[in-house]
Amino acid sequence: MRFEKILPQNSKRRKFVKKIVNKFFMQYTPEQKDYKKWIDANEPNSLELAKQKKYKFKINPKISIVIPLYNTPENFFTDVLNGMQKQTYSNWELCLADGSPEPIAYIKSYMEKEPRIKYSIIGENKGISGNTNEAIKLVTGDFVGFMDHDDALPPFAFYEIVKAINKNPDVEFIYTDEDKFEELDKPRYGVFFKPDFSIYTLRSANYINHFSIYKKELLDKLEGLKPEYDGSQDFDITLRMYENTKNIMHIPKVLYHWRVYPGSVSYDGSAKPYAYEVAKNVIKDHLKRCNLNVDIVDGATLGSYEVLYKVNGTPKVSVIIDASNIKENEKIEKIIRMIEENTYKNIEIIVISDEYKTNKNDVKIVKNISGNIQKRYNKTIKEIKGDYFIIIDENLINIPKNNWIENLLGICQDKDVGIVGSKLYNEKEQIEHSGIILNMNRIGDFLYKGAPKDAGTYMQRLKIIHNVTAVYNKYAMIDKKVFEKIKGFNSKYDGMPMHIDTCLKILNQNYQVVINPIVEFCVQKLSNVEKIENQMVDFENEWSMELKSGDKYFSPNLRLDTNDLAIKTN
Repeated sequence: MRFEKILPQNSKRRKFVKKIVNKFFMQYTPEQKDYKKWIDANEPNSLELAKQKKYKFKINPKISIVIPLYNTPENFFTDVLNGMQKQTYSNWELCLADGSPEPIAYIKSYMEKEPRIKYSIIGENKGISGNTNEAIKLVTGDFVGFMDHDDALPPFAFYEIVKAINKNPDVEFIYTDEDKFEELDKPRYGVFFKPDFSIYTLRSANYINHFSIYKKELLDKLEGLKPEYDGSQDFDITLRMYENTKNIMHIPKVLYHWRVYPGSVSYDGSAKPYAYEVAKNVIKDHLKRCNLNVDIVDGATLGSYEVLYKVNGTPKVSVIIDASNIKENEKIEKIIRMIEENTYKNIEIIVISDEYKTNKNDVKIVKNISGNIQKRYNKTIKEIKGDYFIIIDENLINIPKNNWIENLLGICQDKDVGIVGSKLYNEKEQIEHSGIILNMNRIGDFLYKGAPKDAGTYMQRLKIIHNVTAVYNKYAMIDKKVFEKIKGFNSKYDGMPMHIDTCLKILNQNYQVVINPIVEFCVQKLSNVEKIENQMVDFENEWSMELKSGDKYFSPNLRLDTNDLAIKTN
């Protein structure tokens, strides 16, 4: 009691003492230490915030924040409002719709002091979607941001959003990075540095979440949130947004703080188990609208989903075995048997070898191919009958699952996809390949190389289908028509430059590069992954713009000098 008298709740004295304690005595975890360094290096100080307040934008949209209220504690609301009032960009409004059993009494006093608050009493609880839609009815702004009643915004959030709108006036949807907090005067943690927009990633897990900002015209077109998807209503409207616009922008800055407290989803992901069942319907309905047929089951982690893209028809798939380095007939036969055990039967098997002999009529042998590996493959691919192909080599040890062709083909059939990679691991069950990150360890490198093959990782990259910039070209399914458009493998590159070059050319043709880690191959140490200095120099010259822009599926806030994921602290 004496402590409460000396430092009463919400007093300036108590807040000052808390700041001193947090600054000098708070213990940080290693992750929090790195994130604190990132905050210190990247977020604006008081002088920079003062400059933001004076900055004059050419375009000055009104930002409307919509929040559904339901028995909202006053301290939650004051954190929201204080964050709004501290914004360095001042053209905003706060639109509140109250679905509480009784109107929240304290709101009126705040409205008297802040004319930018708009408040509607619903008179009933219409659920999260219905209540939010009531808040949207109050909007008079140009852009609408969705916010929960218990979260908070940093003072530079609207400035960065308006800066992005001025940079890209056609933008219709903006999302940002986010982190977690318990109290605003305690250390923030759990930062989520997101990739740029990645539709296959999004279908596997709602990585966008907070902070989402819609252009008002687009939001009107989407007709608000759908009550039938309550629990995953934000996931549904994000996917419907993608179906209606491609003017999407990601701001790789932390502009949203997600509050953690007992009973919240941020505290315990299982707090709303029904939401994950609803999410599967959200994904399935979205893909049905996109004319993609799928089965969906729960993923390896809560909030992720294993999306099984079904094959349309029975197109022929050519499986090319590069056996040019194999001398033993039996080793080639073993690889053929593994391939024939798959459940998809409309395949042709082609063996590149001067040594192999067989009586099988359904195996074609390609001989006497001189030149480098790219020329060898390009010549072989011209002769295949398949609409899609995959290259297997002497490094194959085992194929754990026999439905691997369907799981690659179902995605590769998407008219927007050019190549689908797979997860490769060695006999020690360590990752050899799970995607290539542009600029990692110079021009690019394998993410998570050497990690346990089923490790839980950032964004669960080893467990969900997701977009990447590049994949290892072998053990990947490639659309033959797309391959012909890029004029095949570039014969001037070997090793890592070849793999990245192929994928960058596919991306430049407006096709996506996807990896499906549900498809696994056990292999020996990968071949043809070296980085030859003169080839890297040529590659850097040819792809200078792409290297300068960086890997859009890998946050610029993460380090590139390691194969692991780590925060860039400087």
